[in-house]
Amino acid sequence: MTAFGAGLAFLTGLLAGAYLQMAWLFLMAGVLAAVCAFVPREVGKRLSLAGLIFLGSGFYFHFYDGLNQSYLRVPAAPEALIHFRGQIATPVKRDGDSARFFLLVESVGFRKETMQDLPDSERIAFRVKLEKEREALAVEKWLSGDRISGSMRLSLPAPARNPHAFDYERYLRWQGIYVTGDAEYGELVREAGQTGVMGLFHHWQTNARERLNQVFGDREIAGYMSSLLLGVTDGVSPDTQEMYANLGISHVLAISGLHVTLVSGMFLWGIERLGVPRKTALICTACMLAGYVLLVGASASAVRAGIMGGIGLLYQSMSRRMDGKELWGWALIAMLVFNPYQLWHIGFQLSFAVTLGLLIYVPISQACVRFGPPWLSAALGVTFAAQAVSFPFLLYHFHQSHSISWLVNLIAVPILSIVVLPAGYAALLGSLLHPSLAVIPSGLASRILEWLHDPLFRLHQTNVPFSYWPHPDLWWLIAYTVHLISIPVLWNLGYHRRRDLLLYAAVFVLLLGLARQPFSGAGEVRITFLDVGQGDSIVVEIGKKKVYLIDAGGTPVYPNRGSWREKRDPFEVGKDVVAPFLRARGIERIDYVVMTHGDHDHIGGMGALVSRFSIGAVLINGSSPREEEEKLITRFRERRIPILTGKPGLAWADAPGVEWVWLHPDGNGRESGNDASVVLQLTAYGTTVLFTGDLEERGEHELLAGKLSPRADVLKVGHHGSRTSTSADLLAAIQPKNAVISAGQKNRYGHPSPAVLTRLQEAGAKVFRTDLQGAITLVIRKDSIYWETQISDK
Repeated sequence: MTAFGAGLAFLTGLLAGAYLQMAWLFLMAGVLAAVCAFVPREVGKRLSLAGLIFLGSGFYFHFYDGLNQSYLRVPAAPEALIHFRGQIATPVKRDGDSARFFLLVESVGFRKETMQDLPDSERIAFRVKLEKEREALAVEKWLSGDRISGSMRLSLPAPARNPHAFDYERYLRWQGIYVTGDAEYGELVREAGQTGVMGLFHHWQTNARERLNQVFGDREIAGYMSSLLLGVTDGVSPDTQEMYANLGISHVLAISGLHVTLVSGMFLWGIERLGVPRKTALICTACMLAGYVLLVGASASAVRAGIMGGIGLLYQSMSRRMDGKELWGWALIAMLVFNPYQLWHIGFQLSFAVTLGLLIYVPISQACVRFGPPWLSAALGVTFAAQAVSFPFLLYHFHQSHSISWLVNLIAVPILSIVVLPAGYAALLGSLLHPSLAVIPSGLASRILEWLHDPLFRLHQTNVPFSYWPHPDLWWLIAYTVHLISIPVLWNLGYHRRRDLLLYAAVFVLLLGLARQPFSGAGEVRITFLDVGQGDSIVVEIGKKKVYLIDAGGTPVYPNRGSWREKRDPFEVGKDVVAPFLRARGIERIDYVVMTHGDHDHIGGMGALVSRFSIGAVLINGSSPREEEEKLITRFRERRIPILTGKPGLAWADAPGVEWVWLHPDGNGRESGNDASVVLQLTAYGTTVLFTGDLEERGEHELLAGKLSPRADVLKVGHHGSRTSTSADLLAAIQPKNAVISAGQKNRYGHPSPAVLTRLQEAGAKVFRTDLQGAITLVIRKDSIYWETQISDK
């Protein structure tokens, strides 16, 4: 059996072990034994070997998973405060007023005097809160291997609170971590420990990074080159990272086979020039690759490339060659035996999937492209293979794949790979000999980056259609995978005539069209009350026809904070919650943005959406805008987006049976603050939903005094459930069956008010709360309605 086949069997066995109970594996073993007894002997041998690898890896996953159980999960559930001793397991990363790393906890106790050693040290995600600048400077000197002790608050990691959002709990699960810890810097005692092998390489990496900062004067370019050459990504600006992700060229910044090929080729050429025999030079280069992988951080792509490169070089030293798929199989098995959890890491998935795609599809693509020079067919083949294979991963994890990323990859990646990357390494190595030797290569790399990034940023800021994609269905992922597998199988069977190629292309285009989910939700109204913390943001989708965004939340602003507290990429609701949700729904155009009023917790996240989405029009309350609202209106007008307002009685329909009515304010300017909130009533297929913004009791009385007395099956509770809103008179008038409260988890205002909850209960309304249930989705169809909550009721 080949290493490639064994690798695939091992991989599928791990998946079976992860998602099936052990009893199913025993059942599969029995079925396999029965099948092998009735098939020809040679077939039975191959089948039994593949089956043994499959079943063995499944049992191995259960064994490995059993070794990674948590001893701290029980005390973490009520967020217990405990004393501990442990060791720093990963490099310390300080960002603003906090530092994060993984900690190996060795001893714990509710009191310092009663601490006991754990049966095995447990790795947790640890955060240190910093109150003073000197603490920030001190924590940056902490190293992997150092020992710390003190008190910390244990808690369980938070799951995703919005549909298809980043799931921190799941992310840590596949890091072998079940518990998080928070501590104040002043509560910790640190003892310098012994620097291990990884710590030594991290020190060398830091020195190389500092040298790059000296060679490249521009801070942004120096950070970029640190990522490109050393795999240190925290120096790349968030804007550049977002641009690369949006255009589909993030892989350039990951240490990959290209880096390994270039570095090993340079090293091999250099030592051969020194007179080292070819065989010895190949063995030395293979050993050098191990050190290089550790130097650049040992990411999944770097380790994969290092293993494949190292084995390939060793085979060459024996005057033998190994097929690329065999190298791929050995690397896959080695890495998954070491840590099966890597199979759920996106970097691992992309590295192995794209590498296999290049090995399989580039020869096929080159055979299909019969025009132009060989380098063009090779470039087209590499671009097509990488794009086609990475496409489902990008959709599943990030919900974006730029419609012209293939063109960007075809043009930009060769420039970065053939010119900028070698020039960067030349500058780094030259600086070791004399700083003047780095001037020319560093200047070349800087000029090219400046020339290249300018048009890329302009393209990034352009709303190009078919760049955001809805979260893929399981059946689509299976169909797409089957199609990719079938192409090389049929090709090897001789199906590569012109009509066969047209059929492959037609099915591929069909699958691309189905990825847009053109028929999903066509006859429904979907309302999602996002969990944006203490704020409001509601997305209303009218089938495939219209999208409304009512407010966009807002991240609290803390003025007069020291510059050292500023985070490299601070959390921002619009960028980090609302935009990812819209992408996950495949939304690229918002037909109507509704800014109910000017409070920051309603419109603060709107600024991040202006450049990321196409917007049809903006509805405002017509009152004199405050500073933040005025700035947003100016940005909308710069993009020639109409700014509209309304009066009570204004009605419009988006589809048969779907109608909106503007209820408040009346535009006379008498209202201000929360009572100036835009109030809209949506009637969809007989179900009425009332959106009240931050309307308080005075505004509610004005609403009820109007000619359009509202009725509502569903009430979006005003002002996050504040006691000054949702009066008994309003509830008596509208008689809601359901009520939705958007409030922040453990918010400092005490929202929702117990009095409001009591009034809603007395009115007979079923209450949904974002602080308890995460995002809340209401789906209205012609014959039914149903609710979905992101977090199930406990």
